[in-house]
Amino acid sequence: MRRTLVLAVVSVGLLLGGPAAFAAPSTSAEPAGNPKAYLRVLPGAARPGAKVEIRLGCEASATQNPTSPVLTIGNLRRVGPQHDPAKAPAAAASAVVKQAKPGVYAVSFSCGGAEITTKFTVLSEAKQVVKVPSGAPQTGGADGPSDGGPLAAAAAMGALAVGGGGLVLARRARRR
Repeated sequence: MRRTLVLAVVSVGLLLGGPAAFAAPSTSAEPAGNPKAYLRVLPGAARPGAKVEIRLGCEASATQNPTSPVLTIGNLRRVGPQHDPAKAPAAAASAVVKQAKPGVYAVSFSCGGAEITTKFTVLSEAKQVVKVPSGAPQTGGADGPSDGGPLAAAAAMGALAVGGGGLVLARRARRR
């Protein structure tokens, strides 16, 4: 029954959304004129100071390094040809998001004269606490339990000791 339910859910998901419904989101661009050229920024959105990965592929012999107004892009390192003939030989680079206003910015590179562009989103910086707390935290109550103090704790420990001793004696008596 469980297998049938799982199979039905996966089938409906494939029918409604196709395989793309299960794909991981990323920002990518593939031009119509050169289907084997691509540019991806992973993840597609990040805060200033975060590291992102740029991956690109191009069949053309003349390429230019990727550029973006909001990314400091490191040197490209060749990943080598892919085993999938539908993809071009690939390169990758690490980048750091610059201090910029939140929004969508372009990332591009030149592949054989064609400009390949994709989008990258700069997220707003994480907000810190607006009002800094001062003084000791107000947790309420006294410094310890107020229902008997040390005398109640000693009585509870004594009751546990007597109960444990009784359990041991009962087990010994049952064995004889």
